[in-house]
Amino acid sequence: MLHQRRLLRRLDPLLLVIVSALLAIGLLMIYSCTRASLVAAGQSPAAKVSLQIVWLIVGLPAMLLAALLDYEKIASLALPIMGAVIFLLIVVLILGMVVGDVRGTLRWIPIGPIHIQPSELAKIAVIIMLSVFLVAREDEVDTLSLVSRSLPYALVPTGLILLQPDLGTPVVIMFIWLVMLFVAGARVAHLVSYVVIAMLLFGSAWNLNIIRPHQKQRMAQWMHPEDDPHGSGWQLRQSMIAIGSGGMWGQGLFKGKQTQLGFVPDQETDFIFTAIGEETGFGGCLLTIGLFVALLWRAIHIAGNARDRLGQLIASGIVALFFIHVMVNIGMTIGLMPVKGMPLPFVSYGGSNLVINMICVGLLENVYMRRHKIAF
Repeated sequence: MLHQRRLLRRLDPLLLVIVSALLAIGLLMIYSCTRASLVAAGQSPAAKVSLQIVWLIVGLPAMLLAALLDYEKIASLALPIMGAVIFLLIVVLILGMVVGDVRGTLRWIPIGPIHIQPSELAKIAVIIMLSVFLVAREDEVDTLSLVSRSLPYALVPTGLILLQPDLGTPVVIMFIWLVMLFVAGARVAHLVSYVVIAMLLFGSAWNLNIIRPHQKQRMAQWMHPEDDPHGSGWQLRQSMIAIGSGGMWGQGLFKGKQTQLGFVPDQETDFIFTAIGEETGFGGCLLTIGLFVALLWRAIHIAGNARDRLGQLIASGIVALFFIHVMVNIGMTIGLMPVKGMPLPFVSYGGSNLVINMICVGLLENVYMRRHKIAF
């Protein structure tokens, strides 16, 4: 207990303040996005935000545990963690049909009244597994052989997630893999060669119709949303209209027409940034983006001051995870990125993603608190 109290005194308070501010924005926007539709359905206007608060309450002890348990001990469980995630990714292909969405994707395992999304767990499992693998082979990291041998730790979960099918999470995992290899010291030429191979494989999958029609449709609507403004281009066009109509300071909380009348599909999840833009304007968008920049800055600072390479790689993997989610999520709402199922960290509605993000914060605090040895 004395050891834990000493550790808690070393917490990074700024990181917690940043995350708390993002969580507050998320809860407010989730309520705004869902209140009207819930009332119309005869439910409480606070039903979804209340459920998000429940997930936050679940995430807090998970974050605390991730912070207090020495990251070296967590790393020693890398193989069991990865094995459990692989098992769950296989299970979701069998049981996920129960909660498959209209596109036939199988992403959740139903456990009573809640749904668990194993692909979210895969992100942390890959970060921990790659950290352990790279630290153990630090002398070989600049070789193409080492880069190739590290790939299966990202590729196996990626392959299972693609079968759901889900293109967004594999992009996240492979980006994490690239960033962690780069931080570990891999040669840029080796990493670029794999990026080129991935692009060629994607092109082949497209031409061979391995990429599903609705996924191709998302790419088409990104490049030419005006071709089908009332069909495949609807979501992106309404998103851009909502953000553009916010002006400098927004239309006011609970007063955005696009938000309150439900013009933007999936607004409380993947497209929640549109509500921020419409109801709080450029000022609210700038504040939100500024908080994410601050979050990434603190995470990079923690990685740079880690006591060892293991802590540095764990923190770097989390930096990559947060960065790709923020970049793609905000980018797709303003037409700079294709539409993907990628939530905005701490802000979007969704239990599995929120809990995983809280665990990531706990791991960052874990590395930060142990940047120096504690003297007794």
